[in-house]
This record gives sequence, structure tokens and C-alpha cells, in this order.
Amino acid sequence: MKRRERFLPDLYVVARILLSISNGRSKREVALLSGVNYSRFLQYVEYLKEKGLVAEDEELKLTPKGAEAAARLAELIRELTGEEPLGAKRR
Repeated sequence: MKRRERFLPDLYVVARILLSISNGRSKREVALLSGVNYSRFLQYVEYLKEKGLVAEDEELKLTPKGAEAAARLAELIRELTGEEPLGAKRR
């Protein structure tokens, strides 16, 4: 039996996804800006939906909790790195 590993998200990727959604981008654009391949992007979307940060019908939308998380992550990335969250990447 194959053991399923626990999904541990990269918070930079989470920030890029949440902030891209909050800027009104399409799912395709969000996937491209996420910086991960499409199948991994879909894992992130499922994870964010499970956490109540994102809702999906025709498009991806932030929940109020997701908007708050996006703002907090953006602030933290700016504070720690001095970079804008959509441009910041792990090194």
C-alpha cells in the first residue's frame, strides 16, 4: 500500500496564488504566476479550498478568510525580505 505524504505548502506559492486571485486574474493566469506545474497548482487549489481560503465555481475567488490570509502573508513577506510578494521566490 502506498503511503500518502502530508502536503506541506510553500508559503511563497500560497502567497502568489492568493494575491493573484485577489487581483482578479483568471485561473490560467494564477496557475502561470504560481511558479509550479499545473498538477501541483491543482494540489494547492484543493489545499486552499480545504482550508477555507479559496472558493471555486466558474472562477477562483478568495473567501473573507482568504483575503485576510493574503494580506497577512504579503505583509510578512515584505517585512522579512523587503520584496514584493509576487516577485519574491525562495532561494
